[in-house]
Amino acid sequence: MKKISIEVGHGGSDPGAVSGEILEKDINLVVALELKKQLEKHGADVLISRRADVNDRAADFFKKAEVYKPDVGVSVHTNAFNGMARGFEVFRNTNSFKDASNSLCAAIETEVRALGQTSRGIKDSPFLMSGLRCPTAYLELGFLDNPADYSQFDTVEKQREFAIAYTKGILRFLGIEWREPRNNPNGLISTSPSIPATVWRVVAGSFRERANAETHAEELKRKGVDCFVAQYSL
Repeated sequence: MKKISIEVGHGGSDPGAVSGEILEKDINLVVALELKKQLEKHGADVLISRRADVNDRAADFFKKAEVYKPDVGVSVHTNAFNGMARGFEVFRNTNSFKDASNSLCAAIETEVRALGQTSRGIKDSPFLMSGLRCPTAYLELGFLDNPADYSQFDTVEKQREFAIAYTKGILRFLGIEWREPRNNPNGLISTSPSIPATVWRVVAGSFRERANAETHAEELKRKGVDCFVAQYSL
């Protein structure tokens, strides 16, 4: 099982980049949660810095990540500058993992380009995550203050597409095959043809807050229980 750490940029009282009512922290969270979900579907163990709009200090998370010892570390962010800059860019680790980080960043960049997004290239990271002892990628999916660039990720669905592109790049770097999800007759998503069309699921709890549901699901997964979080209307 590969271990992956995801730092979700900003959160809580720190909105990150801002353009009108568009907040970086919101985009980052959508992308990071979808990235986590997709990686876990492919058998990865994921450490994530936040699952909700809460205050989060990157320095504190990277201390946890150092203990966690991930095989890959990624940081999810969104850019802003002067309203004119545009494109995806990614920053690689600058320590002894620089070459491996470059390969990781290149794999992700290829998948992002496939979405139709331009790229500003791979650069050396001046950020905290370069202290991790593993290949890393600090991801800036685009510039939210550039209307043309923001049109690439101006909906939750488009933001999730970026997360899938990130997943595909990470998996390719790790040598893991991407498996397209398929809908089976009961509405569940399966990534394996060996799973029967009809299955029985056990509901292990209901929560008003999604964050509490995610926490409970994580506890079950650590015990080896196959589970997922679904939304229901009462």
